[in-house]
Amino acid sequence: MAEPDTTSGRDRGPITFEVVKEAYGWAVRRDHQMMTPCWCKAVAVDQAQRMVDVLRQHGERAEMRVSDTEE
Repeated sequence: MAEPDTTSGRDRGPITFEVVKEAYGWAVRRDHQMMTPCWCKAVAVDQAQRMVDVLRQHGERAEMRVSDTEE
């Protein structure tokens, strides 16, 4: 069983969502654990921004990065 995370959000760095180009379209990634596929870049950016906004409303530090790759 996994140990609970006892480090507060203020002691860690910000939670980062990255909008990246994938073979099938675009995706929102957080670390290597979470991924949300999207059909286009605009939808991926919107999804990432929503997650950032919700986390910030709950007192977490969060940010979004958008890939410059337009392949």
